[in-house]
Amino acid sequence: MSELDRSVPKSLKQAAYETLKQKIISCEILPGTLLTEDGLCEALNASRTPVRDAVGRLEQERLVSIRPKKGIYVNRVSMNNIQELFEIRLMFGPYVVRSFGNRIRDEEYTRFIQKFNRTDLTREELFALDSAFHQLFVDASRNRYIQCVYDMIKDQVVRCRILATASDRLNTTQDEHREIAQYCLQGNWDAAAEAMRNHISNSKLALIQYVMDGNRSARNVFMAEDEG
Repeated sequence: MSELDRSVPKSLKQAAYETLKQKIISCEILPGTLLTEDGLCEALNASRTPVRDAVGRLEQERLVSIRPKKGIYVNRVSMNNIQELFEIRLMFGPYVVRSFGNRIRDEEYTRFIQKFNRTDLTREELFALDSAFHQLFVDASRNRYIQCVYDMIKDQVVRCRILATASDRLNTTQDEHREIAQYCLQGNWDAAAEAMRNHISNSKLALIQYVMDGNRSARNVFMAEDEG
């Protein structure tokens, strides 16, 4: 570790990392955006050291790529990315529902059904509810290896979830979640697992459509003037 690294409090590095990561995962910064170090320093109100540390960590997590003499590229969601991610999700999602759904109290399922029925929630609240619902089954496993695997893909899942609901799928996906919860409440675990499989498959198709449409042209204050 260099003297410069030691001179910057860890909290500043962590703050820059968490803020930039959240902007990427939430798609405030869209896939395909080219960022500059100067722009990030200004936007994050941070010096170069914590910004470089944040970018390095996000590169390891495959959320960004560093382009020499150009900038920092926010990785697009490719067909290969989709295939890899949803291969895991389609194995993982139905399994945790069928295997561990009976560990979750009926009151929890009722609470989620009531929330999925609401029409006054913002997009951000719906995304948070979506994430909490899937996390419910992972936590119910009480298996640290399952939890570790899910933690590895969770950020990519959130980003893909937001992209997949860029059109009118947001309401449909809430209907799908409600169906899963209702089957769980009935103790019909095979039907619940199949409903989860269908939900994940539909999300995959929506994401593929997003990639095929090339709907990644937004501009924002983080983008460099020259995208090369």
